[in-house]
Amino acid sequence: MCDATPPRRRRNLYGTMALFGTVMLVGGTDMTKVTVALPSLTHALDLTPAQTLWIADLYALAAGAVLVLGAVAADRYGRKRVYVLGLVVAIAGAALAGLATTGALMIAARVGQGVGSALLIAGTVAIIRVSFSEPRSRVLAYGVWTAGFSTGSALGPLVGGGLVDLAGWPWVFWINVPVLLVCLVWAGVVLRESTNPDPPMLDLFSVVLSAVAVLLLVSGLKSLVLPTAALWFTPMAMTAGTAAAVLFALRQLRMFRPFLDVRLLADGLLTNAAVVIAVTLGVFHGTLYLLTLRYQVVGGLSAVAAGIALMPLAVAMACGGLIGPVMSRRLTRQHVLIGGLLLAALGFLLLATVAGDGRPVGMIVLGLGAGVVMAIGADTVMSSAPENRTADAGALQESAFALGAGTGIAALGTMALHYAVPTSGERSAAAIHGAGTDTALGIAALLYAFFALAAGTHLLGVVSRGRRVGGRGPRTPATGGGR
Repeated sequence: MCDATPPRRRRNLYGTMALFGTVMLVGGTDMTKVTVALPSLTHALDLTPAQTLWIADLYALAAGAVLVLGAVAADRYGRKRVYVLGLVVAIAGAALAGLATTGALMIAARVGQGVGSALLIAGTVAIIRVSFSEPRSRVLAYGVWTAGFSTGSALGPLVGGGLVDLAGWPWVFWINVPVLLVCLVWAGVVLRESTNPDPPMLDLFSVVLSAVAVLLLVSGLKSLVLPTAALWFTPMAMTAGTAAAVLFALRQLRMFRPFLDVRLLADGLLTNAAVVIAVTLGVFHGTLYLLTLRYQVVGGLSAVAAGIALMPLAVAMACGGLIGPVMSRRLTRQHVLIGGLLLAALGFLLLATVAGDGRPVGMIVLGLGAGVVMAIGADTVMSSAPENRTADAGALQESAFALGAGTGIAALGTMALHYAVPTSGERSAAAIHGAGTDTALGIAALLYAFFALAAGTHLLGVVSRGRRVGGRGPRTPATGGGR
């Protein structure tokens, strides 16, 4: 911290960093520990395959749908207020999930957890922007925040497996309650209230359009292989979702201060980085979801053993998130992104083609590449935006993050359902998570390899045209005028 910072203020800033790191640690485990508990949940609540998919990915999808609204609310009504509300909603969602007796109630609880996560993310980004005025302390704060999430993701499978085996599946959710209650009191002590004197316009029609677009597009994707879905539902949902997204964009272009400034997407580098974040995170979480169920349903591993088997993937991603910024000190972010994309593609191909003892190698390579892409991609998004639109860029970045995770699970999960070998006219659980998973991973690996080459070629074109974002860290963002 800067020496001029008063000691009490410095202690508050350190306390704020520790608070954000702890909450993101819990949020990171929520993204991964639930997949380990899914077989137990399926048995206890008699879940259908479709409900299992919704429970796995609704957390991220709900967060993505509410994130932009949360950012607007934080700027207009108070960043601390929104952050505290996020903690309350997250606590309630976790408590309800542990008490769930039906699939519908569990799905509702997961939506609540996702909404709470969105409010926490929106509040965190805004508070860091206005509380840490010295650039080096701001970088440290963002580093603690992202490290907390990476560590949580790495620990999630093991924590979830241990809780399922030792205490039962409800404690996968209930463990959040005491930790977040402490954080709630903590936030009341260390956080200061602030607002933006020139916030985005609060437009309810934009809120509805963005949420409808996300839900219809993903619902259409999921219904492709559900035997109970009507043949007309998929094209109708995809068409309506696309139309809602287009209407949302057109409305933003007509607003003086848009709900979300979609003009930022005209920047090719920013858009490319956001797409890279979404696709890579989708690959990571979709793979984690399929392998978790495969190890337990087909391999017969316990929840703890499955969590241990998946640790190389999650730990490697956390390490990649630390390696990427170090590499960017000597190379441009574009070149580091290309390297991460190619590394992730290689790891995914290894994971899809090498079985048995060779699978951890593929996990490590995929995790390292994904971690590099996530760290540098997020930095590129923020550095490519004008300083007076850093909040909008942050919303785009986190939306890509949340939607990528949810859509990846939906895409790979539905492919596994589709390519399962029929058994007596039905797709058995073993077939879905055996042959179906292997085929889904193989097809997705080839598609991601082509995507990595295409994205890398585009980034090289950006470099050759002189549109460079250097490796010395992002431009100092505007503070947003907190008061």
